[in-house]
Amino acid sequence: MTDDVKLISKSDLETYVAAIFAATGVVKAMAADWARMVVWANLRGVDSHGVLRVPRYVDLLKRKSINPKPAMRVERSSGAIVVLEADRAPGAVAMARAMTEAIGRAREVHIGWCGARNITHAGAIGYFALQAAEAGMAGIAMCASGPLMAYYGSRVAGVSTNPIAIAVPGRNRRPFVLDMSTSTAAFGKVMSAKDRGAKIPVGWALDAAGRDTTDPNRVATLLPLGGPKGSGLSLMIECLASLAVGNPLIAAALSGPGDSPVLNGIAIAVDLAMLGDLDRFTAEVDTLHDAVASLPRADGVDRILLPGERGDAIKAEREAAGIPITRGTWTRLVATARSLGVEPPP
Repeated sequence: MTDDVKLISKSDLETYVAAIFAATGVVKAMAADWARMVVWANLRGVDSHGVLRVPRYVDLLKRKSINPKPAMRVERSSGAIVVLEADRAPGAVAMARAMTEAIGRAREVHIGWCGARNITHAGAIGYFALQAAEAGMAGIAMCASGPLMAYYGSRVAGVSTNPIAIAVPGRNRRPFVLDMSTSTAAFGKVMSAKDRGAKIPVGWALDAAGRDTTDPNRVATLLPLGGPKGSGLSLMIECLASLAVGNPLIAAALSGPGDSPVLNGIAIAVDLAMLGDLDRFTAEVDTLHDAVASLPRADGVDRILLPGERGDAIKAEREAAGIPITRGTWTRLVATARSLGVEPPP
């Protein structure tokens, strides 16, 4: 480990994180799946949703806010629609199950929509949209949580940072995958800045007095992406992901006390072959890539990247050279692991 970064292989990090989860009582197979999804975020450079989150997950497991042995079950399935009761399962595991259910429906009736109720923090949701793209379908994933972000025009948290991801397959190229928060920056980036001892840019967040802050330790609420666009999109995701399955989060949180770790999610899969010729579609995705990537570049831009390409490039690099973990994140991760009797890899 250098002064600033610990470099660790994908396999070692997955094994370590899985052992941490298992030590809290998570079933071993589920712990391994969850660890793989968490480390996937680090592999793609989305460190804000990677192992940085593990100490918080462990805290929630200890408090039984995340259920280490959930009894996930399909409550309703008819036509294209599935409702999954996740029983406070690890969010990544629940959303992977939700997308599996959506893909199964799409194979039968050409579109699948799974509403997942009572999940927990799901991490980088591009993973779940890609499940559908890798099955030759279009995938959409969304998650809704309690207030973390100011509604446009307010100075306190009124909606959440509800993310949305969309993925489509290409023929000879990796799928396009857009994975974005409805806030200017995800809260994990604030956590990452804390671990690095760095400031955050103006426009990311407000302090407790409703003023812009660059100090990650003073952040009280995040700011919406594009002002009313981000907060409006977040509100609509709450309607589709939470209200639709009878599990409202925002209004309940704003009218009562408590900080609930419960979320809801949506996984959608679309059978593209029923809209036209799938081979032609994937070929056109490749053609669209080349057309956009060859646009004249702005000053200082070496390469125009399409959705997902930055993550693909970082993943290839980190699979070969190892995953860098900042000193602050590694220190917190090791302390959490040792509190459970799990030693770090050499």
